[in-house]
Amino acid sequence: MKKIALVIGHRSRSRGAYGNSGVSEWAFYNDLAKEIVEEAKGTGVELKIFHRKESGHGYTQRMKMLHKEIDAWGASISISLHFNASSHASANGHEVLHCSRSTTSARYAGMMNTIFTKHLNNRDRGVKPKTKKNRGGGFLCRGRSYCILIEPFFASHQSEYMHGQRGREELTNSFIEFFKKVA
Repeated sequence: MKKIALVIGHRSRSRGAYGNSGVSEWAFYNDLAKEIVEEAKGTGVELKIFHRKESGHGYTQRMKMLHKEIDAWGASISISLHFNASSHASANGHEVLHCSRSTTSARYAGMMNTIFTKHLNNRDRGVKPKTKKNRGGGFLCRGRSYCILIEPFFASHQSEYMHGQRGREELTNSFIEFFKKVA
């Protein structure tokens, strides 16, 4: 059974962007990841939720500590959960990032992006390769698992993905489809 790490973006002390519903990336995905784990039962993958450490260490050290934990669990794929932010309310779309050194991560990123394009009612901003020096690269280019970082929507559209909204079901279904494809 393939093990997939769901990594909550940011930390409780540094919660990332806030959406138009007033919910941070960190809080949004803490909630959604639990739902995804429940919905994914029977898909042929084992999921575990991971959080960055709250310690006073810098970003690089926290990424090393995070990947040490993910590697010890034996994840084959790691997905860092985020959403984009912009000062323009009209900004919309999804994108998936991966480490530029990994063709397998690129394949998983492409697969997830195709699924988002199918399920989410927003613009396809594409698959974006990153190096260790790029923003997000500290996560993407470390550890033994194949890593992708998802940005399925912009903060200005968060309300479409909250409880009871159609977008939430579409986002969850995107994950389930991805899990079934990689199982």
